[in-house]
Amino acid sequence: MSRSLPIIAVAMSCVALTLVLLNRPKTSGLSGSRGAVHVSPPLSLAELQEEITQLKEANESLRSQLAEINRKPLRIVDNTADVEALRERVARLESSQNEVIQAVNETDKYGVVAAMEKDLVNAYSTLMDTNKPPEARLKQISQLKRYGYFDEKALQAVTDIYLGAGDFNMKGFALQAIKGSVTPQFRDQILADLGAEVEAGNKSGRFRYYAIEALEPMADDPAVREWLEHLAQNDPQAKLAARANRALGGESAVRVK
Repeated sequence: MSRSLPIIAVAMSCVALTLVLLNRPKTSGLSGSRGAVHVSPPLSLAELQEEITQLKEANESLRSQLAEINRKPLRIVDNTADVEALRERVARLESSQNEVIQAVNETDKYGVVAAMEKDLVNAYSTLMDTNKPPEARLKQISQLKRYGYFDEKALQAVTDIYLGAGDFNMKGFALQAIKGSVTPQFRDQILADLGAEVEAGNKSGRFRYYAIEALEPMADDPAVREWLEHLAQNDPQAKLAARANRALGGESAVRVK
């Protein structure tokens, strides 16, 4: 068996890796809110740069193997065709590498993607920083949701802010931030807090409004429905009573500012 065959096999594997990288699906994804259908963003600059690194490594490996073949002439004349095929694959790999580099340059010609990624990293870090004020942390949510960076850890961070909030208004801000991501498991906590807020004299319209929004998808639950009916009939703010009625399937209501 020719000594060049294992070398060519390694080279072919490198080329196969390159083709997989270049032809993989455009939609991979970050997890977003629970129960949602995810449409993933396009490849990020960091991912494109990682592909360049892998292509360069594969390129260097092929060049090294080809140089070794050239230093040690093959004993079997038929293997000349294999060497030529290997040279062609090196050329294709270089071309593919250049295409990825060009894609990076076109994607982020003015550094916009790099700047956006930096902002998203900072936003995520701020949300996770328990030494930051809750208000500053919650302000990051809309940006993280917009670009698909709101994952399970982010949701847990907001849940912790909610549970640790010292007043109902802050709890309202937390519920507003995770709109559409409130889980049925969190239902009992919201119902208990609604009871405490009403008992305290309906101090926070913001909390009651976003509690209604959080509970609306669970309106078929008897305990939830009972509370929505109570708010629809008894809330001192007419627009909140209307919002609760809407959650029950009644007429639409004006959004709380």
